[in-house]
Amino acid sequence: MSDFDLVIRNGVVALPAGAARVDIGIMAGKVAAVTDQGNLKGTEVLDASGMLVFPGAIDMHVHFREPGFEDKEDFLHGTAAAACGGVTTICDMPNTHPPVTSPDRFAEKLARVSKSAHVDFALWAGGVRIEHFAAMDELGAIGLKVYMNRALRAMEPYAGELAMPDDATFVKTLKAAAGLDWPVSVHVANSAIDEAAREDYQTSGSVDPMDVCCSFRSPESVEALSRAALFARLAGARLHIAHISLNALAALDALVEARNRGAKVTAEIVPPALSFEELPRLGAMGIPFAHAPGELDRYWNALAMGVIDVVATDHAPHTRAEKEAGRANPWKAPPGYPGVETSLPILVDAMLHNRISIEVLVKVMSENPARILGLESKGAILPGRDADLVLVDPEADWVVDETRLHSKSGWSPFQGRRLKGRLRLTMLRGNVIARDGEITAARPLGQQLRRMRPLNETESRIARGSTGQLRRLLRGGKTSKVPVTTSR
Repeated sequence: MSDFDLVIRNGVVALPAGAARVDIGIMAGKVAAVTDQGNLKGTEVLDASGMLVFPGAIDMHVHFREPGFEDKEDFLHGTAAAACGGVTTICDMPNTHPPVTSPDRFAEKLARVSKSAHVDFALWAGGVRIEHFAAMDELGAIGLKVYMNRALRAMEPYAGELAMPDDATFVKTLKAAAGLDWPVSVHVANSAIDEAAREDYQTSGSVDPMDVCCSFRSPESVEALSRAALFARLAGARLHIAHISLNALAALDALVEARNRGAKVTAEIVPPALSFEELPRLGAMGIPFAHAPGELDRYWNALAMGVIDVVATDHAPHTRAEKEAGRANPWKAPPGYPGVETSLPILVDAMLHNRISIEVLVKVMSENPARILGLESKGAILPGRDADLVLVDPEADWVVDETRLHSKSGWSPFQGRRLKGRLRLTMLRGNVIARDGEITAARPLGQQLRRMRPLNETESRIARGSTGQLRRLLRGGKTSKVPVTTSR
């Protein structure tokens, strides 16, 4: 058998059909072979004994703040955080300054960030100017982000161009996106209800960060999800619900009902990892995605059962000073926190403590985002896919240290948390870009990604054949499905 550029041996590999002891052959940055251990020869060999090997994670919802808010974050720091956290593809949102609502702005942002990305990236388009959609699609827009809410603070200069002014505009926007086969990521909200809830809390004199979290989750505001799904179904659009845990738990029921009615709707969740019990210590640093312990269990179960399709961070780096301004009064702090470097480690820890399976982890972190976004070279360890790989030591514990994280914001709500499973190496298209939490690539290697055209029938048969071959590997021979979860 001919040599490969690199062979990864002796690891437990997270394949689409399950975890297996197989070797991976890499050629020209692609996975070229996945087969029984000991059968491949390579110019270089990486011994992954004792390691779990995952496909690189895809975070389809980040805010890297460039242009306009580089004091909070930029692509160089944000993508470094992604690489060190095992995220090899990110999709950046359009609420920069100026917001990405026209082809000129899209091109300007693309030119600005292209040379500083440590991981592969795609850009979301925004706004309601449908006359610009086709041109932004030609430039590579991965889809459309829309906001049903109004700005919480007057200092958000992008909000007016990105928010839906009325339902009629929303419907027209969805129809235009459907014509381009864009996924439409929607920030679901009923602004009138949410604003009334916030006013009631503040009028009562509450300065409890738990109330700030709950102010986004009025059960009545779940109506907005059902409305968006109805509009999307009538428009033939593919709807994606951003950060569903920002809404009330009833949003899960509304999601299932919308699917049962024929809507093409997927949903993401921020890692369900912050509890109300931590808010007395965290204060404004933990808003808005802290939950009651029972709610966290519900969200983990929804992930395990496939109700929620994707874990995405809504990586929202604000400066420490901005968040500390809400120490005495959390209503004054902007919502959100940095998370792109800690998301995969949190999911690995959950898997190793039996909250989710390895198959669920791979689906929600890699396979499903790639499918939703049309990133057919990403998302799985399969022949022909990019060799985006993450090696994890399942026996190693580590403690989150915000001073060693790479986001420009310089802090984390997970500071001091002990996690099981240490990320040892991140590989982008066959190149090692991070090792043991530090960037190793001499220069940023990230490239812009575009949605791929649908597979034709011949290509579909080949893809099905590749997956089928891996399933057969798992059923017999020297390659067997292996358990990887442990408990303390």
